[in-house]
Amino acid sequence: MPLRFIGVVLAALPVDPAQAHGLIEGSDAAQLPEILGGLLLVLLWLSYCIGARCVRPTTGRSLVFHGASLIAALITFGPLDGWTSNGSAMHMIQHMLIMVVIAPLYVLAKPLPQWLAASGRIGVSLCKPLLRLGRYPLWTSGLQGVAIWFWHAPKFYNLALTSPWWHLAEHLSFALTAGVFWWSILGRRASLALPALLFTLMHTGMLGALLTFAQRPLYGDLLDIQDQQLAGLIMWVPGGLPYLAAGIWCSLRWFQKNARSINLEL
Repeated sequence: MPLRFIGVVLAALPVDPAQAHGLIEGSDAAQLPEILGGLLLVLLWLSYCIGARCVRPTTGRSLVFHGASLIAALITFGPLDGWTSNGSAMHMIQHMLIMVVIAPLYVLAKPLPQWLAASGRIGVSLCKPLLRLGRYPLWTSGLQGVAIWFWHAPKFYNLALTSPWWHLAEHLSFALTAGVFWWSILGRRASLALPALLFTLMHTGMLGALLTFAQRPLYGDLLDIQDQQLAGLIMWVPGGLPYLAAGIWCSLRWFQKNARSINLEL
């Protein structure tokens, strides 16, 4: 049933033939990175479905995983990917969906047992370094911060807008660093996760404010100033809310743990 669902979803996605970043239009060289990105998503989705036959997930986790995969498919195959070439604001929405919606949903779905069941030793070898890194939330927040600021430097931002291969590299780096970040945040003690969340909220807010209040386009003639300011506002406010909500959740966990410890001592 999940495999049929994937096929139906991919067949029904509204791909616009006119989109510049889409899978339809463009030369073979321009299509290849888009096709590769789509194949990676399908591979992750199929491997989960195959692994779920060996290690059955709960219904809730399965629904969360398929929901996150559906959103990922929509921004990969749907019209949003083509609209990103028309403005920085749409590009920012795509980035925020990857980093603060899809990545944490995948982490909450806890798909590692299913992926490892499907991939075997190869999957274990690939996951080990990331799992070790995930023990240190501050390191993962720093790694994600490097990726965010790197791709918002004018040179590399423009490269991602004009080159399909750089565009694919940008999205993969966002997805990977955000996935490891949220895994380290949601799976660690609140006392370790909270500083990493505050750091991320601060530096992404700073970048969003920089884009919002800039008096001239930071990316040359590719984007106008109003679209750049809207993109900064999207990163600053809606993009910061998931980090803020996670910070509040960690704080409550921390307070509850300290309260229980005090009650036990009394």
